[in-house]
Amino acid sequence: DAFAPDANTQIVAVDAIPDGWMGLDNGPATTAVQAAALADCKTVIMNGPMGVFEFEAFNKGTFGI
Repeated sequence: DAFAPDANTQIVAVDAIPDGWMGLDNGPATTAVQAAALADCKTVIMNGPMGVFEFEAFNKGTFGI
């Protein structure tokens, strides 16, 4: 809907993002899968955040990992 802190949000599958909208964060299911895959790791090197962590509405994927 918009690249803004007050943008409207909805959780959809990656292949169901509506026209005119952007995927700005992981959804909870993806975050859970990624967290489980990384659970046994002792070190993880990330190349940036999962979502637009500067906007509270889009920081859950980043902080969920």
